[in-house]
Amino acid sequence: MGRPNDEGWNRLKAGYMEIFEDIKKGEIDRLYLFYGEEGYVKEQALLQLSQALIAPGFKNLNYQVLDGEAASTDDIINACETLPFMSDRRLVVVRDLPALLQGWRSNIDEDRLKNYLPRIPFSTCLVFHCTEEVNKRKALFTAIGKVGKVIEFELLKPAEIAAWVRSTLKRHGKQMEQSALKYYVNIAGNKLEDIYNDLQKLMVYIGDRDVITRADIDEVVTPAVEYTVFQLVEAIGMKKTDQALVLLHQLLGEGQNILALLALIARQVRIMFQCKGLAQKGLSEREIAQKLGLHPYAVKKGLQQSRYFSVEQLKMALAECLKVDYGIKSGKIQQRLGIEMLIIEMCQK
Repeated sequence: MGRPNDEGWNRLKAGYMEIFEDIKKGEIDRLYLFYGEEGYVKEQALLQLSQALIAPGFKNLNYQVLDGEAASTDDIINACETLPFMSDRRLVVVRDLPALLQGWRSNIDEDRLKNYLPRIPFSTCLVFHCTEEVNKRKALFTAIGKVGKVIEFELLKPAEIAAWVRSTLKRHGKQMEQSALKYYVNIAGNKLEDIYNDLQKLMVYIGDRDVITRADIDEVVTPAVEYTVFQLVEAIGMKKTDQALVLLHQLLGEGQNILALLALIARQVRIMFQCKGLAQKGLSEREIAQKLGLHPYAVKKGLQQSRYFSVEQLKMALAECLKVDYGIKSGKIQQRLGIEMLIIEMCQK
């Protein structure tokens, strides 16, 4: 992962950069909340925070991680009140505290913890680190925002991924053909950890060559499941049964779970249905994304695909997905046969 002052990083969201700028300037706060879907950058932020605060050899003494589900209010407060050893600061990380998460019941005395937050000693940096979805309406979420810094690690948009790929390759004296880069961004998904691993494999594959081509990508990179599902749904919309089944068998050959694939197909159909309906009411792409809580890129793709279907066809397709899902889970339908018949029926209708 590149340093936060690299060209690619400078084009990322301001929310990402805040913590890296804090670290760079040595202005590290007493309290942070890290949340959001982009787990790789989130972990990099935590890593750089620990490297800035904890001297080598003192990690066991000055870096404490608490399991949020098991930790009590006393555990958190005591960890924060513990003085650092042979250092100015110590780092306390509370992972997935239920009091911050969506649909979880609190396991702590929230009022007591909220009242303590302004009194965190300057010798402590406390980070609430969430890998699951947070509930922004919870009082503790608001309290953290008033005292410390709340940073959302969102998934990147295609243009931001392209900028990061160019920057990462440039640091290694490599580049990617512009057409190949556009193709790669389409198939790679938006998880930076997967993208970083792809780039490492591509650089090893091309050896002394400087430029990565589309042929290199096809040889080395496995398209993200979501991209192949997108192709599959598009093939269904164009009534290309054979192509849709080839893509399904490709996914199954890669070891993808049938029920998970069925859920992805149903999700894409639902997105198309919602996007088409809202577009017919005159909403823009941005308004649709805000209303549905979806990434703008997902809305753009949903609208593009929805052109192949009528609203009624999408409604029927979603009903068929639910029917097959129930049939498989109840043991009435064999998994592989069920999803194959679903695709054939959707193509015919």
